[in-house]
Amino acid sequence: MEYRRLALILDDEAGQIGELAIQLVRLGVNVLYTNDFDEAVLLARQAADELGAIIVPSHQAIAWLPIILKRLRLSPEAVVPAGERPDDDALGSLRSQGVRFALWLPDDDRAVRFVVTSAMSETDAAEIRFDLRAPTDLEGRAQRGPLDRPCGIRDLSPGGALVALDPPAPVGSHITLHFRLGDTSLSLPATVVWSSDLTGLLVPPPSPVMGVRFDDVGLEDRSALSRFLAGEIQRFRL
Repeated sequence: MEYRRLALILDDEAGQIGELAIQLVRLGVNVLYTNDFDEAVLLARQAADELGAIIVPSHQAIAWLPIILKRLRLSPEAVVPAGERPDDDALGSLRSQGVRFALWLPDDDRAVRFVVTSAMSETDAAEIRFDLRAPTDLEGRAQRGPLDRPCGIRDLSPGGALVALDPPAPVGSHITLHFRLGDTSLSLPATVVWSSDLTGLLVPPPSPVMGVRFDDVGLEDRSALSRFLAGEIQRFRL
């Protein structure tokens, strides 16, 4: 999946987060990279409305934030500090100025993609009104007719999930996904909409996966999903 909006990485002279640019490109995120403020301003103007997030080294985030807001004319919600986790005072300062998400590197592909695409989204991910999927490590079962096989749920949203299953069910087939969220057991009918067996992915998954769309989620199940996802999303917020 390629994201239409752009992420701008404004690095320091030492290139502290340069590898993140390569990682995002592999994940299908359009990335602009610079370690110069004047060039960052020029790139931001050229990108115009397509620029959705600016990623900066976490140790420079507080010092650079006022300059970014003034010169690049971006909202603080679009700023993503990346690198080592700063102290609590620094986190509190960033949070009070409106920064929502951060990346404490190194992190896995699913977390990186989620944080950056959440920052690029025009909808606040914490409001659960979005189609981004929070990374998860849930175990469950995928039932298709008489077949009932163990599976892993690798990311999740109110509308669907990424399911690790070997081999994946055929695209277009109907399954029931059984899993638990805390004390709540869910059995959700779903349709397989894509499969790693048929899709050329930029990042080969460690095991075969398929994307499913939930077909008919009742009010109680949707509420359980929303509560769980709200908690998961908070892990990535300041």
